[in-house]
Amino acid sequence: MRDENVIAPSAAGMSHAARLLKVMGHPARLQILQFVEGGEETVTSIQEHVGLTQAMTSQHLKLLFETGLVHRRRQGTSIFYRVTEDLGQKMLNCLRECPELWGTPSEEQPGF
Repeated sequence: MRDENVIAPSAAGMSHAARLLKVMGHPARLQILQFVEGGEETVTSIQEHVGLTQAMTSQHLKLLFETGLVHRRRQGTSIFYRVTEDLGQKMLNCLRECPELWGTPSEEQPGF
């Protein structure tokens, strides 16, 4: 049954949502988001946390920044990243509200 009160997104809105979900669809990016949710972190500390090369970590951070999931700030030669309070934090909260997505996969859940 269709809810008449739900506003259908525009084609551009759907495209943006699809890109956002695609960017969030990588485990390393989710790990980065959760890590920088606790406050600003440097690329080096993020790299050490996720266990990836500096180049790979920077590529993931670039995508997260371009989609508005993280903010970045330069101080001298260091760049600091943190989750955005609006979009990034909202997306993490949505994942946490759905244990089928954020929790430990079980044998009963299809597709895992």
